[in-house]
Amino acid sequence: MQYAPTYGFRIKCGMTEIIIKEKICIKMKDDKKEIKNPQKLGEILVHYKIITPEQLEEGLKIQKKNRVKRIGEILIDLGMVTQDEINWVLGKQLDLPYVQVNIGNIDIQLSKNISEDTLRKFKAIPIMELNGELVVAMADPTDEEAIEMIKEVSKRKLKIVLASFENIDETINQIFHHNNK
Repeated sequence: MQYAPTYGFRIKCGMTEIIIKEKICIKMKDDKKEIKNPQKLGEILVHYKIITPEQLEEGLKIQKKNRVKRIGEILIDLGMVTQDEINWVLGKQLDLPYVQVNIGNIDIQLSKNISEDTLRKFKAIPIMELNGELVVAMADPTDEEAIEMIKEVSKRKLKIVLASFENIDETINQIFHHNNK
């Protein structure tokens, strides 16, 4: 079990949200319920009873026709799940912490060391340095191109955490003083 010192973050642990206001150590991994090998996002959503098997089937039928959108996007469009539910399950699937980034709890200079265009393109934002690694919140932590680009620009090892697209956009707007998206 790995622990990381942090402060000022909201961390999703299961369906419970914890707000950390002072410097303490938090578990970087949730204790997990045993899941019988569901590797796909839709299966995990069904396992945690966020959607029904019938809702998953409906989403998969649409995905088969569309092939451009991911199942999570389709289920959100259908109003079956929220972005937060998708992010929580994606965190479970990828074994990554899900964080709520706030302008007041990040090292802004780390973000300013990477171009605004790069941060927007990859929906990523550096939030702190921890044990020589750059902790980066990403909306899509499976984007290998983004990870490699940020490693190259920052010249550091990365520790990836998950955050929502909207949360990252809002924080980038605040850092670079934009009022609209």
